[in-house]
Amino acid sequence: MSFLAMPANSFTKQSMSRILVSKEIKMVKSKRTSMISRSKSEISSVSHSAEVLKPLPSLIVFDLDDCLWTPEMYTLPSKPSIPVRGDLGLGNGEQGVIGMKCSPSGPTVKLFDGARRALREIATNPHYKEVLLGVASSSEEPSFSQACLENIEILPGLTLRGMILYDQIGRTGKLSPRKTTHFRLIHQESNIPYEEMLFFDDCNWGDHVGDLAQTFGVVGQRTPNGMQFHEFEEGLRKYQKVAEERKVTG
Repeated sequence: MSFLAMPANSFTKQSMSRILVSKEIKMVKSKRTSMISRSKSEISSVSHSAEVLKPLPSLIVFDLDDCLWTPEMYTLPSKPSIPVRGDLGLGNGEQGVIGMKCSPSGPTVKLFDGARRALREIATNPHYKEVLLGVASSSEEPSFSQACLENIEILPGLTLRGMILYDQIGRTGKLSPRKTTHFRLIHQESNIPYEEMLFFDDCNWGDHVGDLAQTFGVVGQRTPNGMQFHEFEEGLRKYQKVAEERKVTG
């Protein structure tokens, strides 16, 4: 259907949606650029990977439970509401919110070391400034997950929420335990082709990486013991290899 044939209200909704998404992307990239500039002067001790592989994905999507952080949300007695401060691992002793607790004596939701390092790399290395981030989680407690995203910091003042542009969390409504439902919505919202996405998932409750590769052609990397930094690098290598193969055959 051409734009001329589209109902006026439909055109307006689609146009407004594109404008809002575009503004959100600009805001996230602007904040990332600001943090990159800050990292050069204030946290220059942060070391980056020696090699950044090209091409990079347009969008990196992470699972949450047992991939980025532990423990899993369904094991918590209530929504995490108490910020836990500690060393952000920047090499200068700078403190920030490194986890969230449900109660003073309860468990602490914390990022795996490899996940924190990977996110810090993305936040401070200018090579990643055009890469967008998303999350796809079939969490049984979406509000618990959102509380952690809103509070856990990667850099001082930069929370997970500040880095992530697209999030689909849950398993009700349009979402199911199968991650293809999450990716379909992320694709519709972002307009980013599936072949330009990279996904990380622990796959301990099902082979979501294999399912997405077969269904949509999304490149994925399994993180069965929580994200290790070498798995982040391996995922990038896989994406590069597949992208080069597609270029040759396409």
